[in-house]
Amino acid sequence: MPLWSPSADPQAKIARATDGAVRILRPEDTSALLRLLDQDPVGNVSAAAAVRQRGSAGPSSNRMGAMLLGIDDAEGGLRAACWLGSNIIPIGADAAGGRLFGQAAASLRRRVSSIYGHADAVLALFEATGWSHEREIRADQPLMAISGPPSVEPLHEVRPSRIEEFRAVEKACAAMFTEELGFSPYTQGVSQYRERIRGLIRSGHSLIAVDPQSRSIVFKAEFGAVTDLAVQVQGVWVPPSRRGEGLAGPGMAAVVEAGLRLAPTVSLYVNDYNAPALSTYRRVGFDQVGTYATVLF
Repeated sequence: MPLWSPSADPQAKIARATDGAVRILRPEDTSALLRLLDQDPVGNVSAAAAVRQRGSAGPSSNRMGAMLLGIDDAEGGLRAACWLGSNIIPIGADAAGGRLFGQAAASLRRRVSSIYGHADAVLALFEATGWSHEREIRADQPLMAISGPPSVEPLHEVRPSRIEEFRAVEKACAAMFTEELGFSPYTQGVSQYRERIRGLIRSGHSLIAVDPQSRSIVFKAEFGAVTDLAVQVQGVWVPPSRRGEGLAGPGMAAVVEAGLRLAPTVSLYVNDYNAPALSTYRRVGFDQVGTYATVLF
């Protein structure tokens, strides 16, 4: 993956790479971007949360910071967008839009950790970059959602974690990350990873269940993205020694109940080959509403 290439005029690079079809969004595009995000609140929840935290569609003041790209329609309205930072997330894009965003990203020579979002756009975007040495392509990830009470009795022990439990939560998060992705989260920066976990705990978005005797975490999950319209669950994990005890379904039911207190829809995405997880989510009441893809670097 090539490194970020400084440019006095990144817009000129993008225009050349896409024949003028893609532009860098400006602060005055914020309202149009928010309307675009709200057209698909479940599929766009990660990008929507990031944009709302940022407060503007305009570029970061940090040269290395994230920017938002856009494609306009024939009437000059915003047809599709793309979050371009350490992760790339196409927004409202079809395969053709994904290809244009991929050409734009390649022209800027970003180093990114992943591309994720709706599968058609993500896979076309990745192909258009010409980037190689990807760690893994997960081309079929069911995007699932629930907007009503869970179909399983919740595990009542599930609760928000506390900051004094940080070390135990960090250990569980790192174990889940390593098991899921095949490498340690600390390879991408120890302090950043730990601060992300602390932020989830402080915001009440880290949920755990603790065994009353061993005091060890037996279930955990986080709300990785939260907006007024949807929340996205991430990091669902039961330690290997406690699997097969029926904790995952009730644990997820408790997560759904907590999520529905924040937004009208709770969502997640899962690898198509993870049959046990898919079965659990369906049993809790999740339905598939789309298909994601993720490219990991």
